[in-house]
Amino acid sequence: MRQYTSDTLVAVYPFTRQPEDEEVIIGHPETDLFLVLPSDAVEILDYLAVGKTVGETQLIYQEKYGELPDIEDLLNILEGKGFVKRLLQDQANFSHAVIKATFAPPTTKAAKVRYNFANFPQSLAQKLFSRPVLLGCAVLVSLALLAIAFDPALIPSWEAYFFPENTTLMILVLAVLDCVILFLHEMAHLVAARAQGVSCRMGISNRMWMLVAETDMTGIWGIPRNQRYLPFLAGSLLDTVSAAILTLVFLAQKHGWIFMPPVVFQLGHALLLNYLLGLLWQCYFFMRTDYYYVIANFFRCKSLMKDTEVFVRNQLARVIRRVRKVEQSHIPARERRIIRLYAILWLVGRTAALGSLILITLPLMWHYCVKLFAVLSAGFQANPYAFIDAMLLILLVCIPYTLGFGLWIRSFYTKER
Repeated sequence: MRQYTSDTLVAVYPFTRQPEDEEVIIGHPETDLFLVLPSDAVEILDYLAVGKTVGETQLIYQEKYGELPDIEDLLNILEGKGFVKRLLQDQANFSHAVIKATFAPPTTKAAKVRYNFANFPQSLAQKLFSRPVLLGCAVLVSLALLAIAFDPALIPSWEAYFFPENTTLMILVLAVLDCVILFLHEMAHLVAARAQGVSCRMGISNRMWMLVAETDMTGIWGIPRNQRYLPFLAGSLLDTVSAAILTLVFLAQKHGWIFMPPVVFQLGHALLLNYLLGLLWQCYFFMRTDYYYVIANFFRCKSLMKDTEVFVRNQLARVIRRVRKVEQSHIPARERRIIRLYAILWLVGRTAALGSLILITLPLMWHYCVKLFAVLSAGFQANPYAFIDAMLLILLVCIPYTLGFGLWIRSFYTKER
């Protein structure tokens, strides 16, 4: 039975729209729900929104494009997403404006999203990411790069992570500082998004088996494409500027312009190495890092990672018949070319990551687990310091890795569903 007949009226809930070439991103920012539709499909929604029936809308479309559209499937999908609502017969006497104002989008399917720091003033966010501030950041980074060019020894080596004295205390302090740095990194994304009028929320997620903090900026798809780069890069920008400041401080200390206590100097070197490794991590484009989103946005790919995973799965389906092939002909030819190229990077990166997991991470974790079991079995009285070290190792290493593995395995189950 057809739900949308020719005389059906449709309530269209207000939505944002953002043109993207020949498509339009429509969305409900309050529920973080965005869809990509052809521009002519959005025209259909506009006709329905002003009170045209389904039949009248089809005739208008036919006059403009020379074909009669079957829009029932479109409306069924949009109704399921909370963008439209079919009006019943006893609602026909109401004006369309009253009906649209009366009905609200269904909260059961698209519940209102709670944002972190939603009250952060947009005006303050715009000042923090204003042109003068960004110019000052560029000057600091340029000075740091110039200092490194003249004195490459300013870049710390692996020895920055080696603490010969007060090892446990130093590692614990470094872990606390890492948490602060991570929070500030995500906060930079959030504030930069607020500067563009977008609300975000922070959370915990995973990149393969690695536990990470992330800022959900889904609402960013509702703003123009060229305004998305700063929110995407804000975290890396803060890390780069922080690393530049530390580099200049160490340059000043090396020339005797300032004095730092040995403990502060050692922790500072470890933090600088953390920043540099964090920036290197963002270059792992085969995962959803900050730079990945920049690349996807630059090439105008709506869902580069997901489409690439489907593409790789389709190639596997050619060899293994049990693997179900998913049609991708609806993706524009330009995006399909990008997906094919990105698939190579995806495969190489994932293979290297899995290789490091099997050859390095898992054997290392196994040996640490054996050692932890022996220490914990002996008890606190046998060796108090070793027992405390073991507990700290569980807190700082084992628990994050376990949570990361759990989320990673759970993601496979979710995708299969």
